[in-house]
Amino acid sequence: MLVSTVSRMPVFLWSVGALSLLSGSLPFVDVPRQLGFVSPRPHGCCLKFSDLGTNATCTSLDLRYVPQDLPMNTIMLDLSYNKITTLYNESFVYLIDIISLWVIENRLQRLEEGVFQPLIHLKELSLQRNRLLSLPSGLLSSNRRLSKLYLAGNQLSFIPSSSLPLSNSITLLDLDSNNISTISPHDFSPLENCSLTRLSLMLNALHDLPSRVFSYLKKIDTLSLKVNVLSELHISSLLGNTNIQRLSLGGCKINGIVPLNHSSVTLDGLPTIIHLSLAPNKISSIADFTFWGLNRTNVLDLRFNRISVISNRSFCGLDQMMELDLSLNRLASLTSGTFSCNKMLQRIKLAFNNIASFSTDILSGLPSLSYLDLTHNKLGDVVSNDSMIIPSLEYLDLSYNEFKLINKFFLRGLTNLKLLNVSQNEIRDQYSDYTFTKLEYLTELYLTNEDFQGINTVFSSMVRLSKLDLSFSKLHFSPKSPFQNTTSLVTLVMRENQLKSTHLFSMSNKSIFIGLKSLNKLDLRGNYLSFLQAGTFSPLVKLRILCLSECSIKVLSPRIFSSLAFLSSLYLDQNEITMIPEDLLQRQHRLTVLDISNNEFDLIPRTLFNGTPFLHSLYIDGNKISKIEPKTMFPSNSTLSLDASRNPFSCTCDLSWFVQWVRSSNVDIIHPNDTLCSPSSFEEEVHSPIMTFHPEQYCGINVLAATCAPFAVVLLAVICFMAYRNKWWLNYKIFLLKLAICGYEEISHDFDSQEYEYQLNIMYIEDDEGWVNEVMKPVLQERFPHLQKVVWGDNNLIISMFYINALHYATDNSFKTVLLISYNSIDDAWFLTKLRIALEHLNDTRLDKVILIFLEDIEDDDLPYLVRLFLSRNKPYMLWTKNKDGQELFWAQFEKSMSKNKAFNNVIPV
Repeated sequence: MLVSTVSRMPVFLWSVGALSLLSGSLPFVDVPRQLGFVSPRPHGCCLKFSDLGTNATCTSLDLRYVPQDLPMNTIMLDLSYNKITTLYNESFVYLIDIISLWVIENRLQRLEEGVFQPLIHLKELSLQRNRLLSLPSGLLSSNRRLSKLYLAGNQLSFIPSSSLPLSNSITLLDLDSNNISTISPHDFSPLENCSLTRLSLMLNALHDLPSRVFSYLKKIDTLSLKVNVLSELHISSLLGNTNIQRLSLGGCKINGIVPLNHSSVTLDGLPTIIHLSLAPNKISSIADFTFWGLNRTNVLDLRFNRISVISNRSFCGLDQMMELDLSLNRLASLTSGTFSCNKMLQRIKLAFNNIASFSTDILSGLPSLSYLDLTHNKLGDVVSNDSMIIPSLEYLDLSYNEFKLINKFFLRGLTNLKLLNVSQNEIRDQYSDYTFTKLEYLTELYLTNEDFQGINTVFSSMVRLSKLDLSFSKLHFSPKSPFQNTTSLVTLVMRENQLKSTHLFSMSNKSIFIGLKSLNKLDLRGNYLSFLQAGTFSPLVKLRILCLSECSIKVLSPRIFSSLAFLSSLYLDQNEITMIPEDLLQRQHRLTVLDISNNEFDLIPRTLFNGTPFLHSLYIDGNKISKIEPKTMFPSNSTLSLDASRNPFSCTCDLSWFVQWVRSSNVDIIHPNDTLCSPSSFEEEVHSPIMTFHPEQYCGINVLAATCAPFAVVLLAVICFMAYRNKWWLNYKIFLLKLAICGYEEISHDFDSQEYEYQLNIMYIEDDEGWVNEVMKPVLQERFPHLQKVVWGDNNLIISMFYINALHYATDNSFKTVLLISYNSIDDAWFLTKLRIALEHLNDTRLDKVILIFLEDIEDDDLPYLVRLFLSRNKPYMLWTKNKDGQELFWAQFEKSMSKNKAFNNVIPV
């Protein structure tokens, strides 16, 4: 009784629909509708109305039949994930406007022959993942507009050719995951005039392909037969006047390919298969002329096979082949002229094989070859034929091989090579100056992940090189500038090369980047650049992106970036920076991105961003910032994205200015929920986001501070003025007080006129001789009459010695050596030589026997490196002044210095 009721239910519903038509009304016709209005229905379907019609979604409702109360103008109906077992002729009788119908993953076992006959507008039909064993003949004969038919995931044992529409409208036919074991040419006859974009027979049980099986498919973009059980592929199966853009036969367990019998094939029956993929399979060898007949094929994919041997006639017949992929096979060697039959070949991929030797003779006869991939092989060298030139090759990848060195004139026959990758090898020797001499058109070079690389002037001939990557290798640079002539280099990557600051800027004040006048990006991440000296980046006048992340930087020189006027992105994150110089970014007017996150500084200078009006991304997260100083000049020309999370902000009155500024300005706070108040905040605000902090609830005006502040400022100004007016008198009195109270307890050598040949050695240049005659000599005669054996400059040197030897002799045999420093002297090469000799002697004797006297107040940035190094060790120096009190202090200090030589323990690196 139950079975009878269920079987008659659709007829009853159809009768209701018919009566509704006769009465001039349909269910829900009078329901008001608006564009985009969504309405639920009694069956649980979701209806969405539009000008074009109604979209009905009836998924996952446990439906056993098609709802009969849907609007007549339904154009899209989704019945997926229900329990429908049968579609009756009456199921869609009143839904004649349907364009798309999806009945995915139901329990369909039966379709009545006329079920889709009313759906004359149907364009897309999906019956995937059901239990259909077959389709009725003529099932879709009325659906002449049908273009997409999905039948995947059923139990079909043959192609339902008699069920297809009698039209040329089909563009997609999906028959994946069925039980189809055999096919014949006539199975595709209904599709003869169709322009198919995709026909898929994947994951079926095909074990054989008959001859000319696709001859009815005149035009198709993609034909997929992947994951079947074809033990052999007969090229005769592909014959016919068919045009297939891409044919995929991967995963079919093909062991071999059976070539055509040339005598039985006419040229007018050859197919056009543009892209043929046989990856992956179990093919172990390619016989001669295997692919004869596929003379229109452009791409042949043989990846993931077991091919170990090919001959120089294996690919003959592929006259128009442009790309060949033999990656992931078992090739151990290639013979000369392997690809000589394929004159149009442009790309060869031989990655992941066992090739141990390679000669450029293998590429003979390939005038159009532009791309060669030899990665992941066992190559130790590439043998170049001196008489053979391959001007078309532009891309060569030799990474992941076994190169231990690269010989000079490497790849000399590849005259037009533009990209070369020799990364991930075992190179542990220095390159020859002539290694890349013949590759004058090279624009990209990758030499990463090597054991050791000695860099000399190997890049000097590469005037067109635009990108160079030397990352993840231990580099050793020669004293010569390695990039002197690489003026076209735009990108230089030297990540994790164990570089130190001295590698970038030598003791002779010379930057390693000399010559890189076009460099746009420099990546130095992961090196050991604890202290970057001013001048390191001076040659990089066009640099826009600088990456210094994870470089263990502790100190930033104020002028380290002064030459980088075009800098737009600066990355200093994950370092150990404890202080940001206030004038660090004064010339970076084009800076847009600044990342100084994950460092150790606790304060942002107020004027740091004065010179960066276009900064739009600022990352200061992960530092020790507790407050932002009032009136800090953040950029205001555009929206600023600010990440200040993971800082110990103290939500007190000191932070009120910053919070109010963020709320009133155009600032986008990144990770606001991680930007929290620290335990030092007001108790109620601890661990709360700072954007929820309202300082006006806690902070008022401090009357006492506001009153006392002006008086304190005036008093401080008066004290500073008086101290400045009497600075020399104060310094002299403080000096005397220090002598009287503290005294000095140090190891020293007292003055003994008999111990040294000279009592005093004074070094100066000729321009300063006037000061010596007018000041130094009269004072020494008046106040230091016991100093009789004095070397006055070059005039008293021993004439019989060479000049350098005489300087050493005078320094070694003098109780004290005095060097007179002036602007003229610091530009004099001989004077700097004297300074070096004096410091070497000081280093040898371990006594403070050298005094620097500054005749002028010289700016710190103008001082030579040796002078700054001498002063940094608190070594004795004096400054001459025209102030009488200052002169009195000067001669008092000089007299004390002449009394003895103090011993020291630190070694000065001169």
